[in-house]
Amino acid sequence: MELTIQLEDNADISFLKKMLSQIKGIKSVDISDDDKTHSWEEIEKTEEFKKLIEQSRNQIKSGQFVEHSEELMDSIFQRK
Repeated sequence: MELTIQLEDNADISFLKKMLSQIKGIKSVDISDDDKTHSWEEIEKTEEFKKLIEQSRNQIKSGQFVEHSEELMDSIFQRK
């Protein structure tokens, strides 16, 4: 069973993790920001995005292109 808690950006994550791990019945505490919405500027600065753009350029040059690549769409929309 899982429990999902949404936190504000300024939440004291280390304190919450320590507190939750002391409660009887809690097996583990994992912190994830997978649902975080990233700005376009943040996405453009990532190495993964740069590699995907380079891959797309190479595919266009070699004639192996479609209007979009699945890897690019997965990266932009965080699909895995």
